[in-house]
Amino acid sequence: MQTKKEHIRNHIAVVAKRVFLEKGFAKTSMRDIANESGVGLGNLYNYFMCKNELFKYIVAPLIAEMNNMLQEHYNERYSEQFLNFADGDADAMIVDYIKAYIRLIGNHQDELRLVMFKAQGSSLENFIDEYVERCTRQTMAFMEKFKADHPHFGAVRTTFTYHIHTVWMFNFILEIVKQRLTPDEIEKAVNDYIEFEFIGWQNIINQQKNNKNEN
Repeated sequence: MQTKKEHIRNHIAVVAKRVFLEKGFAKTSMRDIANESGVGLGNLYNYFMCKNELFKYIVAPLIAEMNNMLQEHYNERYSEQFLNFADGDADAMIVDYIKAYIRLIGNHQDELRLVMFKAQGSSLENFIDEYVERCTRQTMAFMEKFKADHPHFGAVRTTFTYHIHTVWMFNFILEIVKQRLTPDEIEKAVNDYIEFEFIGWQNIINQQKNNKNEN
């Protein structure tokens, strides 16, 4: 009986994702989902209390993946790898980031479309902006501590730079999702983006040390 209920829940979620992608959250009703799924409206509410709960259930794997990425980077455990990067050995970090981006985009393109383009009216309509601010704060805190521990390295000069760096990341992902790139195109684009970005960060971090060496 429990297996059957889980099967119906998953069926509802698959159908609802398709309807949300077509119509957006605001223009989709629970009756639309009931009609498309073949599940009675009253029974639908036995599985999901409201449309917002259903929407959040569908994008939950994406949210978990994004939160996991935020926890993995720019924390205390990350400091040693970042120091190696600052010292000129960027290979490990580049590989790590490329894998993370490809996994995120490759596994969650529909969910990214929902959160980025179809979430208006839901409790997640501001999720991307809120995530950008969380990333900005966490990156700033990490870099301030890194600079304090390693004063011979430089740092970004303004809060806005950290902010726009994160916005740029989402614009990059947004364009990949909009253009519906193939897996091979995604891999090439991610490689180019990460290498380009990391060279810039490495240059800023080492600028202070390089200036001292020149003098």
